[in-house]
Amino acid sequence: MNMRQKIISLSLDTYELASQKANFSAWVRRKLLEEVKFSVVKREYECTMCGHKFFMGPNSVTGITLTEDCHECGKSAYKTGVTE
Repeated sequence: MNMRQKIISLSLDTYELASQKANFSAWVRRKLLEEVKFSVVKREYECTMCGHKFFMGPNSVTGITLTEDCHECGKSAYKTGVTE
């Protein structure tokens, strides 16, 4: 997944809450995805063995998995990004 940085401002209270998250960036990404119309979201995966790329979806944000079986070789494919 191509990552980009976005700087945000937090109050003292929200800074403390953010500091309690093990991975604040991942939490923010999940929360942003909750606002997406899930009927049009597809997730891209890439196989670590054969390099095949494929899309899975639509489904709900609770159904996002980091790995899926590759459609070509059956080995593990990892989530690389989101597309509509």
